[in-house]
Amino acid sequence: MPRIPYVSADELPEQYDIIEKKGSKLPETVDSEFWRSQPTVKTFSNNPELGKAHVIMNTELWTETGLTSQESECVILAIARAMDFDYQWHDHVIAARERAGLSRDTILAISREETDAIDEPNRSLVEYAFEFVETAGNISEKTHERIASEYSDNTIAGLAILAGYYVSMVHILRVLDIRLEEEFVGWELENYNS
Repeated sequence: MPRIPYVSADELPEQYDIIEKKGSKLPETVDSEFWRSQPTVKTFSNNPELGKAHVIMNTELWTETGLTSQESECVILAIARAMDFDYQWHDHVIAARERAGLSRDTILAISREETDAIDEPNRSLVEYAFEFVETAGNISEKTHERIASEYSDNTIAGLAILAGYYVSMVHILRVLDIRLEEEFVGWELENYNS
């Protein structure tokens, strides 16, 4: 159990307006009911407006960065791996495989930090995310130029915000002691069945 309790289901919104607005850009399994079941939302909603803000921010990041869903998942998984955070890794292995169609081989390469085994542009994104964590966001000019050769300024802004948000999420989940409630998929996907 987290350091603060989950709010009860009747304290959560029945619908999140952002899902109504952006739902057509999301996988059909990501709806208001999906969010109402998430430990993050049930914990953050001790502050109702920030519980809603979490749903809004995730939805915007999943739909408006300019990255594909596979590219976004590569960034999020690399951050989870670099920060050795099982909760985020677990959730995003499932999202990457089941909603974004990212290959098992790519996920394992991220886990093993074997970036040479990852095709471009995902390799550059994974290396960006690893560097983002290792340098506390102090991305080198070389790394920035590599990203800028592939992506527009609009998407570079989206990438930076995506990376920063998921780094902050690791810190927030750790401080609130939000943990997995099911068996961890494993860094080698040894417990993932799909």
